[in-house]
Amino acid sequence: MPRHGAPRGPRVPRIPRIPRVHSVEQARRLLAAALLGAGALAGTLLTASVSPAAPPAPDRGPGAASSDVAQLSRD
Repeated sequence: MPRHGAPRGPRVPRIPRIPRVHSVEQARRLLAAALLGAGALAGTLLTASVSPAAPPAPDRGPGAASSDVAQLSRD
């Protein structure tokens, strides 16, 4: 132990411990959660980067909300 006032050496940061998996079931749950998160992120990025396949309907302006009431068919 250094005396008071003596210079100390460089302090080495501690590496946090990685929690150990206690069972196969817990490992499966962690893997499922990781895959679910990765899938959600991939879906979000894909949705943001891909343009729609079809143009908007000609009778509606772009970005117009559609009606939530069904329209009668007049065949």
